[in-house]
Amino acid sequence: MNETTIAHLSPEQGRQLRQFLLWMAGVVGVVALIATVSALIWQTTPLVALMILDWVLVVGLLQAWGQAKSGQIRIALTTSFVALTLYGFLGAIVLPDLAPLMAFGPIIAIVTMLPFVSGAILKRLLIVAWIAVIATMVVGSQVQFFPPIPEPLVLPFQFTGVAGISAILLLQLWVFHERLFGVIAQLREMNEALAQERNGLQERIAQRTADLQQALAEVERQMTEQSRLLRENERQRELIRGLSMPVLPVTHETLIMPLVGELDAERVALAQATALQAIDRTNARHLVIDITGMPFVDTTVAAGLMQLVQATRLLGATVTLVGIRPEVAQTIVALGIDLSEVTTAADLASALKWDRVAA
Repeated sequence: MNETTIAHLSPEQGRQLRQFLLWMAGVVGVVALIATVSALIWQTTPLVALMILDWVLVVGLLQAWGQAKSGQIRIALTTSFVALTLYGFLGAIVLPDLAPLMAFGPIIAIVTMLPFVSGAILKRLLIVAWIAVIATMVVGSQVQFFPPIPEPLVLPFQFTGVAGISAILLLQLWVFHERLFGVIAQLREMNEALAQERNGLQERIAQRTADLQQALAEVERQMTEQSRLLRENERQRELIRGLSMPVLPVTHETLIMPLVGELDAERVALAQATALQAIDRTNARHLVIDITGMPFVDTTVAAGLMQLVQATRLLGATVTLVGIRPEVAQTIVALGIDLSEVTTAADLASALKWDRVAA
């Protein structure tokens, strides 16, 4: 039986074990005194042998108590188990008439160790105790080394044995009671601690929930503000786009649309929509597109301008393209862009002059 087979004992449980061993030694000591008195009076071999067995058991239990007091729990339990088992076996040899009572020796040994050993070793000890009980009964019924005790002592010895066994078992029940209430008290303390921890956890959860709700509200506020900024930004972008492509009326029939900067497909579409809406709104008959501020013209821009020219004609207006710089003209020729259907002018003044002549 190694240390891992011993159940974990608290200081209080260790005290209970020492107290139980001491009380059991006291009960056995009372029985030993009765046996000593009987041996002195009758002076028979069985009584003398029983007296010696009783005192040896008392010494064994006191030794187990001393070992438990010094912290040697494993050795103390082993000593008490061996002492009680051997006492029952040898007592059945000495007093065959009391063999049924002596058979309780291994059982008392098991009861003594029951609260203090683990389940694995307890199974083995139960088997050993059961075998010891059978062996004690067999020896008591078959072996006769000593003459029987005097007839007047049979009943007193039986009464003394039953009283001693009952006292030991009741003491062990008291130990169980104390340990049970100790466990209940520990469980109650643990439940109270768990309740306090649960309350604290609920408070922390409530605080975390409030913090999360506050953070969520802050995120929602930031998202709302971001959406507002995005809408404002988009509105400003639309305004900038409108300002970057103004359609300026020169006369009631002539509009000028200066194009500045690089044009992509989106700005070309915006230019088309802006120009056509202005022509439709003012009933203009002439649209002058000034590309002086454009650094280059590619196929996308040229195709967009041609579509604008065609759409303008469908609305009954003409288009004049002005401001074609030399490098832009070279690019248009290199790209093979056909602007033969588009009226061009060197500058804005020439376009307006042509417009007055045409009028």
